[in-house]
Amino acid sequence: MRTARFFVPAEWVAKSAEAFCIPAGNLHKQIVMILRMKAGDPISLMVDDGEEIDCRITEITRSAVMGVIAGTKVPKPLLPAVIVCAAMTKRDTFEWMLQKCTELGATEFIPLMTDRVVKRMKDLPPRLNLILKEASEQSGRVSIPKLHSPMTLGQAIGHTEGMVRILLHETGGKKFPEAHKTSQIALFIGPEGGFTEEEVAAAESAGAHIVTMGELVLRAETAAVAGVTKIRFS
Repeated sequence: MRTARFFVPAEWVAKSAEAFCIPAGNLHKQIVMILRMKAGDPISLMVDDGEEIDCRITEITRSAVMGVIAGTKVPKPLLPAVIVCAAMTKRDTFEWMLQKCTELGATEFIPLMTDRVVKRMKDLPPRLNLILKEASEQSGRVSIPKLHSPMTLGQAIGHTEGMVRILLHETGGKKFPEAHKTSQIALFIGPEGGFTEEEVAAAESAGAHIVTMGELVLRAETAAVAGVTKIRFS
């Protein structure tokens, strides 16, 4: 059976004492009531620092799950680093995009407020960070992608200065540029209806590669997943 993996606050793990303690709460309930884990079971904990801590449960009480640290490992970083700059879409499709791109190895997300975005917001719901956390646990990651506050296209272009920028556009006509494995790549995805010609021109003047995924028009969330897949696994 696959070892359960959880991101936890750093104060729950005492590396110097080679021990951990998960207090009563949602995670305690999940371990005890849902997963029905018991003393002796292995468990992996991460504190979002790039390291995975292999542990073993030694005691479960109503107030805490306690155990010992058996060892640590540091997986190789995900390369190339991919920042997904995606225009805000409907809640369910945007959440799905965050989940799947996290599973594929995206390292950061910038929600874009472009000309054709319908739903505009300044503050993102906390649920989005929970989606990133759970997708990272499920996919075996040791760090959670950073979710930035919404930006305009111009702000996102400025934020990604020095990176290889790729903007997906249905009439781009160009192929993906070769991505070196140490590169930082910013992938720009438009909303329903796509980027305006003015936005495409602004990105191109800033050095972005205007790229098409083929002859078919993809939904925004599909384009994001296809783009990250192309970058990470080609």
